[in-house]
Amino acid sequence: MIKMKSILIALGILTGLFIIAFFGTDIIMKIIVGHGNEVQVPLLIGEDYEVARKTCKSMKLYMEQSEFVHDENIEKGRIISQKPNPGIMTKKYRTVIVVLSNGPEMVRIPYLDNLSIVEAKLKLENAGLSLGEKVFRYSDEVKKGNVIYSQPMADELIPKKSSVKIIVSLGKYTTSSGDDNKWKNLLGD
Repeated sequence: MIKMKSILIALGILTGLFIIAFFGTDIIMKIIVGHGNEVQVPLLIGEDYEVARKTCKSMKLYMEQSEFVHDENIEKGRIISQKPNPGIMTKKYRTVIVVLSNGPEMVRIPYLDNLSIVEAKLKLENAGLSLGEKVFRYSDEVKKGNVIYSQPMADELIPKKSSVKIIVSLGKYTTSSGDDNKWKNLLGD
């Protein structure tokens, strides 16, 4: 009976020591590792890269750019996304990985000079652009119904999906130009 009692007491003491050691180690590790060395990840989305880098540095975080992505709505050099997400707690000296905007994709305006309106529209669409406003002017050099030039001019770089204004010839100016609506009917406007 005494032997059984001493075994139970010994088991109770060992269990108590195990619990104290288990939780005590956790507490000691938090003190050693520095449980207070956590910071809240800042919101960097939409920020300029250099401003965001300084923000991270002041919070003792590193920042690394993973890639550049074209974005129509976010200007070049600004942050599109980040990991870890803003607002969560992380250890100091961890790295925040960001994706930067390369701005909208730029395309060259094709040469539209002396093309019909339909040909100009197709050429713009093939370049990732759209036909914008049509302005009609007289021209001694360009046949009636053909493009005199575009605005912006050919070979300039503009954001993809932009519209391009074209100046269309009414043909040679004559003093008897007649009904102004004739050219509109002929060109389908």
